[in-house]
Amino acid sequence: MLDYSKYSDEELTAFLKRRDHAAFTEIYDRYWQPMFIYALKRLRDEDQAADIIQDLFTQVWNRADQLYIDTALKSYLFTSVRNQTLNILAKDKRVEAYTEKLAFAFVEGLNTTDQEVSFREFSALLEQEVRNLPPRMQAVYIKNKEQGLSHKNIAEELGITEDSSKTTLNRALNELRIKLKPFLSILLIFFG
Repeated sequence: MLDYSKYSDEELTAFLKRRDHAAFTEIYDRYWQPMFIYALKRLRDEDQAADIIQDLFTQVWNRADQLYIDTALKSYLFTSVRNQTLNILAKDKRVEAYTEKLAFAFVEGLNTTDQEVSFREFSALLEQEVRNLPPRMQAVYIKNKEQGLSHKNIAEELGITEDSSKTTLNRALNELRIKLKPFLSILLIFFG
């Protein structure tokens, strides 16, 4: 049995591209903890940090034979973790800004019972219409609008081009606009 701990990152990457599970395990053992610490320092949330690392390694294994790493393996992995932490932090800022805007709207007297009911109805309808989108449109919409991923990251995750990600998102938004047109006035009230 080979002792993979003696191989360089470059050699392990070559084995990984041939879907060598032992090489993958060595890469995982070598980099899981330092990447977790790196993500944890930025996010200050153990669950989010662990999720990022697990998702990255799942993606690495699932796309092992298609991986194109033009830098050192360590750089590739840490850059991926950095990008994911930045996406989470950006999403958290968007959620915070949304919450502040909504709170301000309520303070300004928009918190009437009718408007609350309408807002809940609109949210439920939007969620339903997103679930009714074709699978790829739904995935691109959720990754962009709810998870805050860039078109580049969506393209990498779904194995499509950035242009395809942009086009798919535009088609999804157009479909949602058409289906939700009667409720657009609610959007103007809450987000105007």
